[in-house]
Amino acid sequence: MELSLKPLALVASLLFTTSAFAEEAKPAEWLLVQTAPTAQMTSETNLVMPVTREIFAFTDRPNRQHGYMTAHAFVSLWDEAEGDTFKADPPNAVLTWIDGDKVHEAEVVITDASVLAHGRAISFEVKLEAGEAPSGQMQRVSLFVDGSQEHKSQGTLFRGLWYMTKFAGRAALCIGIVHIC
Repeated sequence: MELSLKPLALVASLLFTTSAFAEEAKPAEWLLVQTAPTAQMTSETNLVMPVTREIFAFTDRPNRQHGYMTAHAFVSLWDEAEGDTFKADPPNAVLTWIDGDKVHEAEVVITDASVLAHGRAISFEVKLEAGEAPSGQMQRVSLFVDGSQEHKSQGTLFRGLWYMTKFAGRAALCIGIVHIC
């Protein structure tokens, strides 16, 4: 009886080990956050946000990674028309802002982005999907960007973090806490 249980135990342990490796092999799911004390809707579809600090990128379990991107690296996610880019597959985002003591939010799709003022601001082309339509000058603004599956792997976002490391001279994955306005 003991001999027949050993092969069964070996097969069971291999199955559990294989599923654990498969769980670890999941691609990192990157999310991005840009915050600013103010932002402005210059038209119904154009949002301009100053870059007062780098854009924060982070992953959920099991990867638990985080890093910072410059405005140029962040906007580069929209560079190419095909393949692993936000241009080919625009990301969903939630824009929040405060007016007095009320928090407003809008669900948008970001169809394009460009750097302004040598990286001190980003202009986003947005399409309102749900929520309150942003307009005019906004205070205490946060933009939460959800990358699509293609961007969550080793693709564009990792190149963006590498770009920041190579050209900004900083470590791409830093330990720290981000204060969100």
